[in-house]
Amino acid sequence: MRSETGNIKLGLIWKNIQTINLANLFTISRLVITPVLIYTILNDYYLVSGGLVAVAVASDWLDGVIARKQNDTTKHGELLDPAVDKIFTISVLVAFVEKQLISSFVVFLIVLREMMITWFRSVMVNKGVVVPASFHGKLKTTLQLIAIFLLSIKVVDIGVAFLWFSIAIAYYSAFEYMKEYIKNRVWE
Repeated sequence: MRSETGNIKLGLIWKNIQTINLANLFTISRLVITPVLIYTILNDYYLVSGGLVAVAVASDWLDGVIARKQNDTTKHGELLDPAVDKIFTISVLVAFVEKQLISSFVVFLIVLREMMITWFRSVMVNKGVVVPASFHGKLKTTLQLIAIFLLSIKVVDIGVAFLWFSIAIAYYSAFEYMKEYIKNRVWE
């Protein structure tokens, strides 16, 4: 026998599930794919790994396209998408470290840059300054995803080269964000 409080809680959960839009479902799908992808990488299922990376990349692209096309961007999605991107990227890179395909120093450089940018952007948003993703930030993401795909199908040398190139672009784009930070004097 269910209590009335239990029914209310289930009703609230169901209401929240119903309000998740299609774009956010694609974002959440990347989160669901991540542990499966890690398992396939760690167990040398290269074709499956490559397929899962391709699905994750497609879902990342689709969530933005759908949200803009349906004019259904949400605060949830604006916060969820970059968080899931970071979880996906860092988790998969750690799996590559465990497989000894890349160095932990590479992951350190990527995490450091991501945390710096997250901090810069959050401080700027709190001061009313919105800084959209730059061309170089998008290029960094594209290069990282290519590197992740190549590493997942065990094309290691080229994948590592793309990863290092993405790191160089990442720090260049971080410099762009820092210029905005200084220009807008957001520390005052």
